[in-house]
Amino acid sequence: MRLKKLLLTHTANPTELAGKILILLAIGFGFFSRVVSVFQYNTFDVGFSPDQVRDANIYMQMWRGVWPSLGPASSIGGYNTLPLYYYLVFPFTIFGPEPVFQALPNALFSFLSIPFLIYLVYQLLENLTPAKRLFLAGLAGFWYSSLFVDIYLSTYEWNPSPIPFFLVCFALLYQFQLENNASTKLQILSWAAYGVVLAILASLHSSTMFVMPVVFIASSILFIAKNRKRSRQCLLPLISVISAIIGLLPYWKGEVSRGWVNTKEILLTVFNSNREVQAYTPWEKIGRILFNYAELGRQAYFLNASWLFTIIAVTFLFLVLILGSFKFRGNKTIFAFLAFTWLVYFYAASNHTGVYPIHFKMPILFSPIIFTVLSLAAFGTNSQPKTLVDNITIFSLLLGIVVSIGINLNMDYEYMSGKYGARRVITTQEMVEVLNQIPAGSTICDRNIRGWRKVNHPYRYLDKYITKKSFTIAAECQPGSYALHSKFYYQFLEDNLWPALKVAPTKPFSGNATLLWETPTTSVYRFQ
Repeated sequence: MRLKKLLLTHTANPTELAGKILILLAIGFGFFSRVVSVFQYNTFDVGFSPDQVRDANIYMQMWRGVWPSLGPASSIGGYNTLPLYYYLVFPFTIFGPEPVFQALPNALFSFLSIPFLIYLVYQLLENLTPAKRLFLAGLAGFWYSSLFVDIYLSTYEWNPSPIPFFLVCFALLYQFQLENNASTKLQILSWAAYGVVLAILASLHSSTMFVMPVVFIASSILFIAKNRKRSRQCLLPLISVISAIIGLLPYWKGEVSRGWVNTKEILLTVFNSNREVQAYTPWEKIGRILFNYAELGRQAYFLNASWLFTIIAVTFLFLVLILGSFKFRGNKTIFAFLAFTWLVYFYAASNHTGVYPIHFKMPILFSPIIFTVLSLAAFGTNSQPKTLVDNITIFSLLLGIVVSIGINLNMDYEYMSGKYGARRVITTQEMVEVLNQIPAGSTICDRNIRGWRKVNHPYRYLDKYITKKSFTIAAECQPGSYALHSKFYYQFLEDNLWPALKVAPTKPFSGNATLLWETPTTSVYRFQ
């Protein structure tokens, strides 16, 4: 409420004015880069294992009464995640089978995470003056809104994308429960929502499935300890347990019929991971934790493969980690909740012996932003005159933020040029328009069919549910078959920087085929 009043008041305070401008920029840019741009949906088919096409078929089966009891298969074990992500997305398919409506909820969740993160930071910095709180909250929000990684992941349909939004909600709900003397009805609703958010977070990815139940148990114990003299209050966490169990009913129903096979696989993965890392020394585990955090620099904040930017990224991330942690002045509930969540995540991640791709790190994606604003806030709470070292540190932090935002905005521009520029990547709507011009019953060949694309092919989905022209999709191009040749595509720069990209022209089309017609994004050929 104080933040709302502060935003609505007119003031000549330059710090407060700058904060308001940053908040408006964050919300405006966030809305365009997520919600508006998702309608130029050109990431429906990513790689040779297109999860988006697979899930699109699942949503259409849900309209036929086939309700999923398992989520996507995990890449780190022989189990499937929990299924609630499908139930989050499914209501949006009421607008139609077009794939963009399956990506829209991710875009909305990502956009909403921006004002929620701004509010979280404002609450966190409770020891600063309102103007400084507003400025740093706005800075955090704008910085987060510019992160290319979040923009990219939130503008196509993929289950890890909503994690930051629900994690912020989880933290704010706990702060409300621990610090406010609300009415009984409001407390019950809050704890019920806490359980629902827990169930959703546990369904979005393996990282949250293993981490968030631990966080919930620890937060409930702390709440009970604080309210141990009030027996009714101590029963409130049970409401979250009940609401989480109810929210996961599709999973329990499926597990009963399967003989709890998936749950056993989840437990087996936990036990096996513990055995695999028993040979690690404590220093090796600490090294994996530090590397996991430091890698955020190259993967999200300073997207550049050069050694110079690697050094800048590592230096910046550890500088803000140290300053933000040891000079912390703010809301202890929010900081302790986030810090504990991230510590549990890092411990769980240290048991993973493989690489740490960025979608594994969605629970810690905004952690450097939090540590940075806490570092800057430490200088704002000091009434003593600032020393030369203080001024150099503040300048270095602000310079790091500006460089990070600049790098991300440059990558955002490259991504958006693939949506709106002259070198556009074909969208699903344009695919449909092209397919509608091909005679019914034709064979469409795609030389890239391999792996799961044999089953989950975008043309097959679009034809089955939208064009309905009974096309045959084949890997070999025979005489009389048609081929769609995109003129441009998103070229990913390096695996360890994924999804850093640029728009690049595709290789010239080859084969004994005649060019029939062209669109701004696609050439259509027919083989002789």
